[in-house]
Amino acid sequence: MSLRRMQRFWKTLDFRVTDTIEQGNRVALFGTFTYKSIATGTEITSPFGVLARFEGEKIAYIQFLEDSYGTASSFKTGGATRFHSDPSGREVEA
Repeated sequence: MSLRRMQRFWKTLDFRVTDTIEQGNRVALFGTFTYKSIATGTEITSPFGVLARFEGEKIAYIQFLEDSYGTASSFKTGGATRFHSDPSGREVEA
């Protein structure tokens, strides 16, 4: 999803870069962001990491990591969610 298209779904309330690492033609950024869902009004804060590789002055590769489950949960409007992680345990409803 493009950054422009993302703004149809979330308003960015905060975006903080806390660490940067540069090595040759690669750079990594780490930090947190806070989004607010346009549809539900729910706010979510997530850590993020960005890895970019450059060829000349152009970005040749980019990878963006976030708490995808958390950001998707900003669209939740109701109902229970069921989880079963422990093979010897029971399903949990949250």
